[in-house]
Amino acid sequence: MSYCNIESLRFVRRGFAVNVSFDLEKGKTAVILGPSGSGKTTLLRCIAGLEHPASGGIFLNGKNIISLPPEKRNIGFVFQDFALFDHLTGRQNIAFGLKLRSIPAGEIERIIDRLARKFQIAHLMDRKPHTMSGGEKQRLAFARSLAIQPDLLLLDEPLSSLDAPLRKELRSFIREKLSSEGLTAIHVTHDVQEAFELADIVFLMDKGVIRHAGTPAALHETPPDAWTARFLGLGNLIPAVPLEIRDATADVMTAIGTVRQVNKPQGRSPSDSHHSEDLFLFIPDSAFIIHDRGVSAAARHDLQLHGKVSKNILEGSSMRAEVMIETDSKEKAIKLELPVSSGSLAAGDIVEIGINPDRCIVLPEQSIDYE
Repeated sequence: MSYCNIESLRFVRRGFAVNVSFDLEKGKTAVILGPSGSGKTTLLRCIAGLEHPASGGIFLNGKNIISLPPEKRNIGFVFQDFALFDHLTGRQNIAFGLKLRSIPAGEIERIIDRLARKFQIAHLMDRKPHTMSGGEKQRLAFARSLAIQPDLLLLDEPLSSLDAPLRKELRSFIREKLSSEGLTAIHVTHDVQEAFELADIVFLMDKGVIRHAGTPAALHETPPDAWTARFLGLGNLIPAVPLEIRDATADVMTAIGTVRQVNKPQGRSPSDSHHSEDLFLFIPDSAFIIHDRGVSAAARHDLQLHGKVSKNILEGSSMRAEVMIETDSKEKAIKLELPVSSGSLAAGDIVEIGINPDRCIVLPEQSIDYE
């Protein structure tokens, strides 16, 4: 059942507009994912009451809170810079929102002690933020936001200023706390890995609108358009010209040859008015097959490609090979990137690659129209 509803929310400032609607179930975490300047933080500030939309509704558990001031919305907010009070101790930071609500002193102390144990920050209670590390500040800010037992928790890129190892550690920490506390949360980020680790549902946002919504698995396996695949860093995209369009599949001409019986997302036709005219063949990592020497070509049913490894690319803990593919065209070779195990291919190696068309998708450049 929907718990948080954003209905036709519209915010306009200096020519930039945010137009958003979505629903979020109780106890779920939504991640608003998009490039810088897409309107993510503006949307969060509207929900928190820090910005004032021109129209629309913000509903929590059926109650429209859009006319309420921030302090009456019972929403927790973890800011990008944590927004801790530097002149107050850790204990006083957590107590601040509770005192505004006239909570009795004894109850405040019990809440602080419980959160200090839960977040393992008891040693920070008598220290001020300038003496704390980035990770300690993040835990304190998280505890402070939960002290008021919020109906909704908002997180505005709270990990962006931290180094990579700490970000990884705190992503796990946040995911565990959101789950164990049964919190309903909206998290904003431009980091794809962070979004996929934290989200129950991802809202892809660009130019003030939500382009698509889906689970991390659904967006990863079947991106709805080329923009999504490109932004999420999924596989390879090659310009394609349609030869035959069917209900669920298509045959396309590409620089690597004719590819038949490739899938189409959601059964849509590229001639649909909500599709751009540009089409791309999306080749996910799961479609690649690196053939062993000696395997008979007659025994294969995939598209056959030949190429030379130009370089290996280390991405986090995974390795990718950049391969320049030979084509019949006199134009320069086509570059593909494919996943490989470390050390299995080296620059200069000649490789034979199979592509399973059943795993490929023909995608429009975008599947919404901007007004």
